[in-house]
Amino acid sequence: MGIDMNTQMLWNSLNSLYLWVKREKYIGWDPYDGLSGEISRKFADKRMLNIAMIQMNLYSPLNLRPLFRIQKGSANKALALFSRAYLYLYSITGHEEFKIEAKFLLKKLEEQNISNEGHKFSCASYYFPYIAPKHYLSRSLPDIICVTESLKSFLVAYEILGMKKYLNLARKGMRFLLDELLKNSNDTIYFKYTPNEKGKIVFNVSALALETISSFLKYSPDGTLIDIGEKVTKLLINHQRDDGAWPYSLYTGSGVYYWQIDYHQGFILDGLVSFLPYITEETLKDRTPKAIEKGVDFYMNRQFSPEGWSYYRYPIKYPIDIHNQAQGIITFSKLYKAFKNPKYSEFAGKIAEWTIKNMQDPAGYFYAHIWPGFVNKIPYMRWAQAWMMVALTTILKVVTDEDSIRLGV
Repeated sequence: MGIDMNTQMLWNSLNSLYLWVKREKYIGWDPYDGLSGEISRKFADKRMLNIAMIQMNLYSPLNLRPLFRIQKGSANKALALFSRAYLYLYSITGHEEFKIEAKFLLKKLEEQNISNEGHKFSCASYYFPYIAPKHYLSRSLPDIICVTESLKSFLVAYEILGMKKYLNLARKGMRFLLDELLKNSNDTIYFKYTPNEKGKIVFNVSALALETISSFLKYSPDGTLIDIGEKVTKLLINHQRDDGAWPYSLYTGSGVYYWQIDYHQGFILDGLVSFLPYITEETLKDRTPKAIEKGVDFYMNRQFSPEGWSYYRYPIKYPIDIHNQAQGIITFSKLYKAFKNPKYSEFAGKIAEWTIKNMQDPAGYFYAHIWPGFVNKIPYMRWAQAWMMVALTTILKVVTDEDSIRLGV
């Protein structure tokens, strides 16, 4: 068998997390919810103060939210992630409770995010405003992260449940993705973070769109989508650094890169790996595996330690962040599924084991950050619990699929 890991530990961890999440009804705090409280709303016009409040909330090991009267909320993106995890669990176990829960969450996503005209699906990741020096998100502004994660969940639902309504929902989401977020500038094709974004290319969001296109092509072959995917693949390869790393973004006016090397590298690898079977251009068939190999080498050997913990933003070690851990489990599980190299499955298992032992509370939820000498134990619903639910179910699905093949099931 190509996978060697403590599957019982994975199941115990997942069951504990599942029970905690169900008790909380998918409602919780978020690392970036600093502007959703009563006090912060009084300073809505003070941009720099807003940014400072978000950052203080993000990195404080003490939960300041009750002090700032910040209420818990439910994020669309979390619903998309949880629903996909439950679909995986249903496909693994056959237990009806997971199918029921997945359909319940997918229905909420549909009802909350279909356009008034009924022909497009779009959603916003955050239920609160978020401000950064050159970035803005809110509950009324759709973004590509929420749209692509929802799309992937609709497609998994169609694959596992066989209900055409989910494929139709995916088509509506794809319509929004292509009509509102696809940008063609000087023969460079990429996807924008939001419909309003201007002046920069964020590479990992184009990779998320690429993975979504790949998932869609499985059920709806389309030459136009393949052409878009190939052009996005070229974009990603052309901006990869010689050592295998990718920048976070490129400011198109100045040509200056912004570097932030973290879990987004996993997003890019997932996108390239998923689109590999659909490439038709011969030179790209040769270039893409080489780019993946370089990217994986950097991701495994530079961003992660041999023990399985990830640098926060390479080369900055702390805080060890749960989202980095979750993405590592997901990406190396997908790499094993694509290439059947046991080193990928073994490393996915190593990351999972380290994370469970060091970042899961006895109550079932996962911590956000580990710093030298203390731990941020605030139970973020989207950032920590939703991503770890997907991570654990992804690796378990790889394990069970491998066992089924081995046993001839």
